[in-house]
Amino acid sequence: MDEKMNHLDISQKFDEFASAFYEIEDCKFNLENSEVSESIFFQIFKIKQSLWRQSVNFNRRIRISMSEIFQDLIALYLKLSLGDGFEIILEEKKEKLRPDILIKYKGKNIFIIEVKTTIGWERKAIRSVFPERIKKLAEVFDVPEKNVIYILQSPWNVNNDFTSKYLDLKTHKFKSLPLEMPFNQIRPLLTGEDPYYCKETDVNKPTKFSDDEIKEMAKNRIVVPIESTIKQILAFAVLN
Repeated sequence: MDEKMNHLDISQKFDEFASAFYEIEDCKFNLENSEVSESIFFQIFKIKQSLWRQSVNFNRRIRISMSEIFQDLIALYLKLSLGDGFEIILEEKKEKLRPDILIKYKGKNIFIIEVKTTIGWERKAIRSVFPERIKKLAEVFDVPEKNVIYILQSPWNVNNDFTSKYLDLKTHKFKSLPLEMPFNQIRPLLTGEDPYYCKETDVNKPTKFSDDEIKEMAKNRIVVPIESTIKQILAFAVLN
């Protein structure tokens, strides 16, 4: 039997988790493949695996929200990928707007990324709500509209019309990023990132997948790689 933990250790474990976001060692990623995107898949899948176990063993009927965790992971990998000269700020407020991630280069605002696990009530107003939000953020923070991007955790949980912009609903093969606004600026990252929905699992008996199994899954579950957005940020910084 696993050794039990003292109840006062919970806060220490949380501190270790929180500290990890600013104590990560520097590393280099190859932006010509999906290494960064696959790393995010790996992290999300393992965290959801843990939250699934918690929900069953702790009698928690709804799992803890992933929204802030996903946002911080995106910010972390942006910091690791962009390197010196860039500043990543979360929840910067100006006037009545507070974008999820603001990116500065040499002190100047150059890029905004909104991060969402789901688009909620906005799913029926994508063509109106998103362009208007993009326009307002661009104006207030003085960045080009093309540099305001949405990264969604997944293309699912919206509607078939939206999902089909990014993958074939019959074959589940990924499509090229749409050219149409706002879909070209809405970039779902992952699919199949929740072990709870794996067909071979019993929802009441959390399955623990090995790291190797998760890494293998990640190779084929990246919808719009975050590398394309990172390269867009780098290219704009060089020209400005």
